Amino acid sequence: MKFRIICVLILTSFLLLNAQNQRLDENLISGDVEQSKDTLCHFYSFTVGDTLEYRVESGDSIVVNWDSYLTKERFDRIRIVCEKIDKKTGHFFLSYEYIDYIGYEFKPLYEKVERDNHPWLNKKVIIEIDSLGKRHSYQYMDTTTKGFTAGGPFQGALIQPIGMKCSTKGNSTILQKDTSYLAENGYQTPKIVMTYLIENMGAVDTLDYDCTRVDLSTTGNAEVFIESKDAMFYMTSVINGHIENYMSNELHLPIWLYFTQEQNFTMELGNDKKTKGFHYSYSIFNLDRYVSGKDIQKKK
Repeated sequence: MKFRIICVLILTSFLLLNAQNQRLDENLISGDVEQSKDTLCHFYSFTVGDTLEYRVESGDSIVVNWDSYLTKERFDRIRIVCEKIDKKTGHFFLSYEYIDYIGYEFKPLYEKVERDNHPWLNKKVIIEIDSLGKRHSYQYMDTTTKGFTAGGPFQGALIQPIGMKCSTKGNSTILQKDTSYLAENGYQTPKIVMTYLIENMGAVDTLDYDCTRVDLSTTGNAEVFIESKDAMFYMTSVINGHIENYMSNELHLPIWLYFTQEQNFTMELGNDKKTKGFHYSYSIFNLDRYVSGKDIQKKK
Protein backbone atom coordinates (compact mmCIF):
# COMPACT_ATOMS: atom_id res chain seq x y z
CA MET A 1 0.00 0.00 0.00
CA LYS A 2 1.35 3.34 -0.91
CA PHE A 3 1.91 5.28 2.29
CA ARG A 4 0.95 8.89 1.75
CA ILE A 5 2.79 11.55 3.69
CA ILE A 6 1.74 15.18 3.86
CA CYS A 7 3.56 18.03 5.56
CA VAL A 8 1.64 19.23 8.59
CA LEU A 9 1.05 22.98 8.66
CA ILE A 10 1.73 24.33 12.17
CA LEU A 11 -0.58 27.21 13.03
CA THR A 12 1.24 30.48 13.85
CA SER A 13 0.57 32.77 16.75
CA PHE A 14 -2.53 34.43 15.26
CA LEU A 15 -4.50 31.23 15.87
CA LEU A 16 -5.46 32.41 19.11
CA LEU A 17 -36.93 20.38 9.36
CA ASN A 18 -40.68 20.89 9.69
CA ALA A 19 -41.39 17.15 9.61
CA GLN A 20 -39.12 14.48 10.97
CA ASN A 21 -38.33 13.09 7.52
CA GLN A 22 -37.46 16.42 5.88
CA ARG A 23 -34.03 17.87 5.36
CA LEU A 24 -32.87 20.64 7.62
CA ASP A 25 -34.59 24.01 7.38
CA GLU A 26 -31.77 26.28 6.17
CA ASN A 27 -32.97 29.00 8.55
CA LEU A 28 -31.56 26.82 11.34
CA ILE A 29 -28.06 26.85 9.85
CA SER A 30 -25.69 29.06 11.78
CA GLY A 31 -22.56 30.84 10.58
CA ASP A 32 -21.56 33.76 8.42
CA VAL A 33 -23.69 34.07 5.30
CA GLU A 34 -22.39 36.70 2.88
CA GLN A 35 -23.27 35.48 -0.57
CA SER A 36 -22.07 36.53 -4.01
CA LYS A 37 -21.97 34.86 -7.40
CA ASP A 38 -18.75 33.11 -6.31
CA THR A 39 -20.16 31.92 -2.99
CA LEU A 40 -20.11 28.22 -2.15
CA CYS A 41 -22.29 26.86 0.65
CA HIS A 42 -21.13 23.82 2.58
CA PHE A 43 -22.92 22.38 5.59
CA TYR A 44 -24.17 19.06 6.92
CA SER A 45 -27.74 18.06 6.11
CA PHE A 46 -29.33 14.68 6.75
CA THR A 47 -32.74 13.10 6.34
CA VAL A 48 -33.97 10.68 8.99
CA GLY A 49 -32.98 7.20 7.81
CA ASP A 50 -30.06 8.34 5.67
CA THR A 51 -27.52 5.51 5.67
CA LEU A 52 -23.89 6.09 4.71
CA GLU A 53 -21.10 3.53 4.58
CA TYR A 54 -17.46 4.53 4.23
CA ARG A 55 -14.40 2.53 3.31
CA VAL A 56 -11.45 3.73 5.38
CA GLU A 57 -7.78 3.16 4.58
CA SER A 58 -5.32 4.11 7.33
CA GLY A 59 -1.66 3.85 8.18
CA ASP A 60 0.26 4.33 11.42
CA SER A 61 3.85 4.64 12.57
CA ILE A 62 4.27 4.45 16.36
CA VAL A 63 7.39 4.84 18.49
CA VAL A 64 7.31 4.39 22.30
CA ASN A 65 10.28 5.38 24.48
CA TRP A 66 12.49 5.47 21.38
CA ASP A 67 12.09 1.71 20.96
CA SER A 68 11.78 0.15 17.50
CA TYR A 69 8.83 1.48 15.56
CA LEU A 70 5.52 -0.28 14.95
CA THR A 71 3.75 0.23 11.62
CA LYS A 72 0.14 -0.57 10.84
CA GLU A 73 -2.01 -0.84 7.74
CA ARG A 74 -5.73 -0.71 8.55
CA PHE A 75 -8.88 -1.14 6.48
CA ASP A 76 -12.18 -0.30 8.17
CA ARG A 77 -15.79 0.06 7.17
CA ILE A 78 -17.98 2.60 8.99
CA ARG A 79 -21.77 2.89 8.97
CA ILE A 80 -23.53 6.17 9.83
CA VAL A 81 -27.33 6.43 10.11
CA CYS A 82 -29.35 9.57 10.82
CA GLU A 83 -31.60 8.37 13.65
CA LYS A 84 -33.52 11.60 14.28
CA ILE A 85 -33.53 15.37 13.82
CA ASP A 86 -34.41 17.75 16.62
CA LYS A 87 -37.17 19.96 15.19
CA LYS A 88 -36.38 22.86 17.51
CA THR A 89 -32.59 23.09 17.05
CA GLY A 90 -32.11 21.31 13.72
CA HIS A 91 -29.44 19.10 15.31
CA PHE A 92 -28.79 15.68 13.82
CA PHE A 93 -28.48 12.50 15.91
CA LEU A 94 -26.21 10.11 14.04
CA SER A 95 -25.47 6.51 14.96
CA TYR A 96 -21.86 5.64 14.21
CA GLU A 97 -20.23 2.21 14.25
CA TYR A 98 -17.31 0.27 12.81
CA ILE A 99 -18.75 -2.74 10.99
CA ASP A 100 -15.68 -4.36 9.41
CA TYR A 101 -11.94 -4.41 10.02
CA ILE A 102 -8.74 -5.99 8.76
CA GLY A 103 -5.29 -4.82 9.78
CA TYR A 104 -1.63 -5.64 9.35
CA GLU A 105 1.08 -4.89 11.91
CA PHE A 106 4.81 -4.96 11.42
CA LYS A 107 7.78 -4.48 13.74
CA PRO A 108 11.43 -4.92 12.75
CA LEU A 109 12.76 -8.46 13.35
CA TYR A 110 9.19 -9.79 13.72
CA GLU A 111 6.85 -11.34 11.18
CA LYS A 112 3.98 -9.31 9.80
CA VAL A 113 0.78 -9.99 11.75
CA GLU A 114 -2.72 -9.98 10.22
CA ARG A 115 -5.77 -9.21 12.35
CA ASP A 116 -9.32 -9.65 11.07
CA ASN A 117 -11.23 -8.67 14.20
CA HIS A 118 -11.21 -5.91 16.76
CA PRO A 119 -12.99 -5.33 20.12
CA TRP A 120 -14.46 -1.99 18.96
CA LEU A 121 -16.36 -3.55 16.03
CA ASN A 122 -20.16 -3.07 16.16
CA LYS A 123 -19.98 -0.74 19.17
CA LYS A 124 -22.68 1.76 18.23
CA VAL A 125 -22.63 5.30 19.58
CA ILE A 126 -24.93 8.27 18.95
CA ILE A 127 -23.38 11.68 18.31
CA GLU A 128 -25.36 14.93 18.12
CA ILE A 129 -24.07 17.56 15.68
CA ASP A 130 -25.34 20.79 14.18
CA SER A 131 -25.18 21.83 10.52
CA LEU A 132 -21.62 23.14 10.88
CA GLY A 133 -20.30 19.94 12.45
CA LYS A 134 -20.09 21.14 16.04
CA ARG A 135 -20.74 18.33 18.50
CA HIS A 136 -23.30 18.78 21.27
CA SER A 137 -23.78 15.38 22.95
CA TYR A 138 -23.03 11.69 22.70
CA GLN A 139 -24.47 8.42 23.96
CA TYR A 140 -23.08 4.88 24.10
CA MET A 141 -25.37 1.97 23.28
CA ASP A 142 -23.04 -0.42 25.14
CA THR A 143 -20.96 0.59 28.16
CA THR A 144 -20.10 -2.95 29.27
CA THR A 145 -16.94 -3.04 27.18
CA LYS A 146 -14.08 -0.56 27.36
CA GLY A 147 -11.69 -0.06 24.50
CA PHE A 148 -10.70 2.05 21.51
CA THR A 149 -10.51 1.90 17.75
CA ALA A 150 -7.50 0.26 16.15
CA GLY A 151 -6.21 3.78 15.46
CA GLY A 152 -6.27 4.68 19.14
CA PRO A 153 -8.39 7.12 21.16
CA PHE A 154 -7.46 10.13 19.02
CA GLN A 155 -8.01 8.48 15.63
CA GLY A 156 -8.91 11.00 12.91
CA ALA A 157 -12.65 11.71 12.85
CA LEU A 158 -14.90 11.72 9.79
CA ILE A 159 -17.27 14.39 11.14
CA GLN A 160 -15.27 17.62 11.14
CA PRO A 161 -16.29 21.26 11.74
CA ILE A 162 -17.09 23.31 8.63
CA GLY A 163 -16.54 26.79 10.02
CA MET A 164 -19.04 28.84 8.01
CA LYS A 165 -22.20 28.03 6.10
CA CYS A 166 -21.17 29.99 3.00
CA SER A 167 -17.90 31.51 1.84
CA THR A 168 -15.95 32.30 -1.31
CA LYS A 169 -12.91 30.42 -2.58
CA GLY A 170 -9.86 31.32 -0.53
CA ASN A 171 -11.91 32.61 2.39
CA SER A 172 -10.74 31.31 5.78
CA THR A 173 -11.87 31.39 9.38
CA ILE A 174 -10.43 30.38 12.74
CA LEU A 175 -12.27 28.22 15.25
CA GLN A 176 -10.49 28.55 18.58
CA LYS A 177 -10.28 26.03 21.42
CA ASP A 178 -13.16 23.87 20.21
CA THR A 179 -13.85 21.05 22.68
CA SER A 180 -15.10 17.72 21.31
CA TYR A 181 -15.67 14.28 22.78
CA LEU A 182 -14.79 11.54 20.27
CA ALA A 183 -17.22 8.90 21.51
CA GLU A 184 -16.95 6.97 18.24
CA ASN A 185 -13.27 6.36 19.03
CA GLY A 186 -13.79 4.47 22.25
CA TYR A 187 -15.01 4.15 25.80
CA GLN A 188 -13.91 5.80 28.07
CA THR A 189 -14.46 8.98 26.11
CA PRO A 190 -11.47 10.73 24.48
CA LYS A 191 -11.53 14.52 24.76
CA ILE A 192 -9.82 16.94 22.36
CA VAL A 193 -9.46 20.73 22.50
CA MET A 194 -8.46 22.00 19.06
CA THR A 195 -7.90 25.24 17.18
CA TYR A 196 -8.80 25.05 13.49
CA LEU A 197 -7.79 27.16 10.53
CA ILE A 198 -10.58 26.39 8.02
CA GLU A 199 -10.28 27.42 4.36
CA ASN A 200 -12.64 27.16 1.38
CA MET A 201 -10.51 25.70 -1.44
CA GLY A 202 -13.24 25.95 -4.10
CA ALA A 203 -15.45 23.65 -6.15
CA VAL A 204 -14.13 20.33 -7.42
CA ASP A 205 -15.52 17.14 -8.97
CA THR A 206 -14.99 14.18 -6.63
CA LEU A 207 -16.16 10.63 -7.39
CA ASP A 208 -18.79 12.10 -9.77
CA TYR A 209 -20.08 14.45 -7.06
CA ASP A 210 -19.92 18.24 -7.34
CA CYS A 211 -18.11 19.13 -4.12
CA THR A 212 -16.58 21.97 -2.16
CA ARG A 213 -13.15 21.21 -0.76
CA VAL A 214 -12.73 22.50 2.80
CA ASP A 215 -9.22 22.31 4.26
CA LEU A 216 -8.50 22.35 7.98
CA SER A 217 -5.15 22.81 9.70
CA THR A 218 -5.35 21.81 13.35
CA THR A 219 -3.39 22.08 16.55
CA GLY A 220 -4.42 21.24 20.09
CA ASN A 221 -4.42 18.83 23.00
CA ALA A 222 -6.19 15.59 23.82
CA GLU A 223 -6.69 13.45 26.89
CA VAL A 224 -8.30 10.23 28.04
CA PHE A 225 -8.37 8.36 31.33
CA ILE A 226 -8.38 4.59 31.04
CA GLU A 227 -9.44 2.33 33.87
CA SER A 228 -10.10 -1.40 33.61
CA LYS A 229 -9.30 -4.60 35.48
CA ASP A 230 -6.15 -4.93 33.38
CA ALA A 231 -4.82 -1.37 33.30
CA MET A 232 -5.22 2.16 34.56
CA PHE A 233 -3.49 5.15 33.05
CA TYR A 234 -3.95 8.74 31.94
CA MET A 235 -2.97 9.60 28.38
CA THR A 236 -2.37 13.09 27.03
CA SER A 237 -1.34 14.14 23.56
CA VAL A 238 -0.25 17.25 21.69
CA ILE A 239 -1.68 17.02 18.18
CA ASN A 240 -1.01 18.79 14.88
CA GLY A 241 -2.83 17.79 11.73
CA HIS A 242 -4.25 18.58 8.32
CA ILE A 243 -7.58 17.59 6.76
CA GLU A 244 -9.04 17.76 3.25
CA ASN A 245 -12.82 17.46 3.42
CA TYR A 246 -14.79 17.14 0.17
CA MET A 247 -18.46 18.02 0.84
CA SER A 248 -21.19 17.32 -1.72
CA ASN A 249 -22.86 20.57 -2.80
CA GLU A 250 -26.11 18.69 -3.50
CA LEU A 251 -26.31 16.16 -0.66
CA HIS A 252 -24.34 18.18 1.92
CA LEU A 253 -22.56 15.04 3.09
CA PRO A 254 -18.83 14.20 3.21
CA ILE A 255 -17.87 12.29 0.05
CA TRP A 256 -14.13 11.92 0.55
CA LEU A 257 -11.86 13.00 3.38
CA TYR A 258 -8.11 12.82 3.91
CA PHE A 259 -6.80 13.17 7.47
CA THR A 260 -3.19 13.18 8.64
CA GLN A 261 -1.77 14.02 12.06
CA GLU A 262 1.17 13.68 14.39
CA GLN A 263 0.77 13.02 18.10
CA ASN A 264 3.32 13.56 20.83
CA PHE A 265 1.82 11.54 23.67
CA THR A 266 2.51 10.78 27.32
CA MET A 267 1.00 7.97 29.38
CA GLU A 268 1.07 8.35 33.14
CA LEU A 269 1.01 4.90 34.71
CA GLY A 270 1.01 5.83 38.38
CA ASN A 271 3.85 5.79 40.93
CA ASP A 272 5.48 8.59 38.91
CA LYS A 273 5.97 6.24 35.96
CA LYS A 274 5.57 7.80 32.52
CA THR A 275 5.83 6.52 28.97
CA LYS A 276 6.34 8.90 26.05
CA GLY A 277 6.00 8.35 22.34
CA PHE A 278 5.05 9.57 18.89
CA HIS A 279 2.19 8.45 16.66
CA TYR A 280 2.05 9.49 13.01
CA SER A 281 -1.08 8.48 11.11
CA TYR A 282 -3.27 9.11 8.09
CA SER A 283 -6.78 8.02 7.09
CA ILE A 284 -8.72 8.20 3.83
CA PHE A 285 -12.52 8.08 4.14
CA ASN A 286 -14.35 7.17 0.92
CA LEU A 287 -18.17 7.15 0.66
CA ASP A 288 -18.95 3.69 -0.69
CA ARG A 289 -22.71 3.40 -0.18
CA TYR A 290 -25.45 5.97 0.33
CA VAL A 291 -29.13 5.22 0.82
CA SER A 292 -31.46 8.19 1.17
CA GLY A 293 -33.88 8.14 4.09
CA LYS A 294 -36.57 9.41 1.73
CA ASP A 295 -36.13 6.32 -0.48
CA ILE A 296 -36.41 4.07 2.57
CA GLN A 297 -39.68 5.74 3.61
CA LYS A 298 -41.12 5.34 0.10
CA LYS A 299 -40.62 1.56 0.27
CA LYS A 300 -42.50 1.21 3.54
